[in-house]
Amino acid sequence: MPQLFMDPLDLWLDVLGTTLLATAYWVYLNFASKAPVSVKSTFNKSFGYFYLGLGIYALASGLWATATWPLPSSYNLVFSDAWPLFGVALIILGLVGGRWGAEAFGDEGRYYLLGGLIGVAALSLVPFVYSFDIWMYGLTTEPPLAGLMFFAIGLAGLLSPLLAHKGAAKPVAYLLILLLAVAGLISLFIGVGAIFAHTGIWKSWAPWYGVH
Repeated sequence: MPQLFMDPLDLWLDVLGTTLLATAYWVYLNFASKAPVSVKSTFNKSFGYFYLGLGIYALASGLWATATWPLPSSYNLVFSDAWPLFGVALIILGLVGGRWGAEAFGDEGRYYLLGGLIGVAALSLVPFVYSFDIWMYGLTTEPPLAGLMFFAIGLAGLLSPLLAHKGAAKPVAYLLILLLAVAGLISLFIGVGAIFAHTGIWKSWAPWYGVH
């Protein structure tokens, strides 16, 4: 039976990598920098639209992948099932985005932020557990790196509610920046390599009606 679905993993990894790096910058701006409140507020509102748009795409494509299993073997569990959860997390952050940043929105905004981040933390348990799954079964061509990527993403999400704690926000921010940057660079490293690998594999593929 011919393959009916293409492998979108290279695109997902590249999008994931750039989004994690962008999120690391958001954490820095809001919780580690001395940017004026007006700058933080304006940035957060506009950045929320980015999260909403990308979240809708990730959720839709993730649900498609969960239903069709386009990836080989257990990769559908680790990647296809985790990707729509990433979309849900982005939608949550996008909806909260208009009031992000405890420094920018005071005590009321801090609790508003906390509610969204608790939801993100709940979803982050999945990639955290999947990191040990990848290491245990040697999944992907780079199990140590792929497992570390999932571990860093999951840990960052689990720790994210601490950003709403006034006394812990700055130290936690630097830790999250490190985790997000490491995960983002690993994702881009694997994703860019996958682009060239997939292009080479599919270079000779043709639809059932042939080529002209």
